[in-house]
Amino acid sequence: SNFGGGGGGAGEAGFDGNGTASGDGGDGVSSSITGTATFRAGGGGGGGTTVSASGVGGEGGGGDGAQSGNTSGSSGTTNTGGGGGGGEPGASGGSGIVILRYSSNLTITIGAGLTGSTTTVGSNKVTTISAGTGNVSFAAA
Repeated sequence: SNFGGGGGGAGEAGFDGNGTASGDGGDGVSSSITGTATFRAGGGGGGGTTVSASGVGGEGGGGDGAQSGNTSGSSGTTNTGGGGGGGEPGASGGSGIVILRYSSNLTITIGAGLTGSTTTVGSNKVTTISAGTGNVSFAAA
């Protein structure tokens, strides 16, 4: 049998497959930019031929590898940038996210084509943009 390696994450390389199992995806990187530690950009697990042989996605949204031949792995988690799990075919990666942390003395304008929200974290504002195309601008409050 052939067992694929897992995809690399932002903080760790993926793991090799061996004679009995596919490799796990590498872990992403933890960030506390939003005020809560969160892993993002985990690698996808390698596809396997049985449940016990499929690779697990890396921490940070990596999708798990397929659990049998001719099936797709699981997609990376939305808004994490995690890689998709391997399979036949491989799965899609998770969508990315833009997170901006800035002084509360500023006001942000989010373009009409963007989906986002703003919260306050300590003495800063945090704006999260999860979809769309457009521009942002800042002005003194």
